[in-house]
Amino acid sequence: MKLSVMLFPFHADLKEGTYTPTQLMERFYSVGIRAIEPMLSNIKDAPEIWEELWAAARGLGMVCSCVDVGANFIGESEQDRENAMATVLGGIELCKQLDCPVALLPGTRPAEGMSNEEGRRIYARMLARAAQETADLGVTLSIEDFGVTPHFTCHSSHVLEVVQMAGPELKVTWDSGNFMLADEMPVDAWEPLRARTVHVHIKDWQPAPADSEAGIKTPSERRWVGAQIGQGHGQVRECLELIHAADYDGWISLEVGVRPALEAAVIGAKYCLGVWESLGN
Repeated sequence: MKLSVMLFPFHADLKEGTYTPTQLMERFYSVGIRAIEPMLSNIKDAPEIWEELWAAARGLGMVCSCVDVGANFIGESEQDRENAMATVLGGIELCKQLDCPVALLPGTRPAEGMSNEEGRRIYARMLARAAQETADLGVTLSIEDFGVTPHFTCHSSHVLEVVQMAGPELKVTWDSGNFMLADEMPVDAWEPLRARTVHVHIKDWQPAPADSEAGIKTPSERRWVGAQIGQGHGQVRECLELIHAADYDGWISLEVGVRPALEAAVIGAKYCLGVWESLGN
């Protein structure tokens, strides 16, 4: 198993000095994590922290599995779209510098008054342009099932619709938990997107407390909140079984959703590696 971890849940702790970047990388490495997945906005927010993180990771022989390049390819105007394209192109250049194979491009949503269908067409068109303009860099562009907008590109059918319109160069970062925000169980979302999947996120959910406003409301008005990976309703073991059976050889990146984040990453890493080992070669 090629195990990675998303860095954004640790950003606040790093800024507050809860642990140093070097301490964080060493702890990740000690539990079998061999790659990191940074978020471009966090790098821009605290470049000095990123420099130490990356130096520590490289010193341990770790790599960058994916860069999360957040941008809204629709916005409210053509200028918004051009600004988003500039952000994305810069993020893909960073991937090249880091020898990172995959860029994830989340964050797009329909403009006010725009239908989801029109939004997906614009999203696909902009993705195709980004792929064309960066074709010589050798970085694979991907989108995920983005849970913040459950009706837009969160269900596997909508993700597939966008990447098919965008062209064969566009791939998928398969986020196990986000499908649940579109009322789709993760195991049902693997086969539709398997052939396009180049990167994986693993997370877990539990139902929000009764009468809670926590979490994102799904189309059926359910709410999910983070759980320790392997201890919630997110079908983590079942997802790993499907991924293993498909001979997937890309990175699997932990996305922790509970605090303290470092403890959650350790729990998640041990769980996922244990499941993978139990499945054999």
